[in-house]
Amino acid sequence: MTTIIDLPWAAIPVRGRTTVSRHDSLASTTALLLAGVVTGGTVMVREPLNLDPGTARGLRAAIASTGAYVVASADGVTATTRATAGELPQFRCSVPAEVLPLYAVVATRAAGECVLSCTDGIAGEALPILAELGITARDGETGLVVSPGLARTDDAVAPGGDVRVALAALLAALVRPGGRLCDSAVLDAALPGFLERWNALLHADEYLLPGSALLPGDYTKRSSSEIGH
Repeated sequence: MTTIIDLPWAAIPVRGRTTVSRHDSLASTTALLLAGVVTGGTVMVREPLNLDPGTARGLRAAIASTGAYVVASADGVTATTRATAGELPQFRCSVPAEVLPLYAVVATRAAGECVLSCTDGIAGEALPILAELGITARDGETGLVVSPGLARTDDAVAPGGDVRVALAALLAALVRPGGRLCDSAVLDAALPGFLERWNALLHADEYLLPGSALLPGDYTKRSSSEIGH
C-alpha cells in the first residue's frame, strides 16, 4: 500500500547547521545546502562531508554558479543566498546527473531562464523527472533550458525508486506549499535518517556567519570568557 507523505515547506528562510552521515551522497549534501539558497537563508554542512576533494570542489563551484555565496572552512561548507526580492539571478552550470534535478528546482527561482548541462550524461534524459516535479524545461543547444516558476500540482510526486526525484521533491516543497511524496521508501533505504535531519534543519532558525559554526550567543560567551581571564 502506498503511503502519501506531506512534505514540509519553509515558512521562514532555512538557516542552520547540519551534518552528514556515512550514507550521504553528493546529492543529499547538495540538497541540504541548496535549502538555504532557494529560501533566502544560510546553511552550513559540517565537516567531514564524506566527499573526495575533487567532488567537494565541484559541489562548491556549482552552488556558487547559482549566485550563492559559498564559504569552505575547517567547520564545514556554508551556502547563503545573495538574492533580493526572492529571485535568484539567471545562471548556467554543468553538473553531474545525480544533482541536475536539484539545480533545476533552484533555476525555477531565477528571474529568467537558466541553462543546465550534464557532466556525465545527457541532460535531456532528466526531462521526465522535471515534468514529474512540475518544472518547465526543454532541450536547448547547450543543455536544458529551465523556465522560472514551479507549476502547482495536486498530484503527489512519485519517485519511482529514484532518490534524485525524492530529494528534488523535498527541495521544491520548500517553496511550493502542499508538496507531497508518494512514498519515502527510497529515501529511507538510501539515506537513513535524512528526513529527520531535513526537518530539524528547517526548524533550526540559527543565524550564522558564513564559514563559522558559532552562533551569535557563542561569540558573547567567548568574549566574556576572554575578559574573565
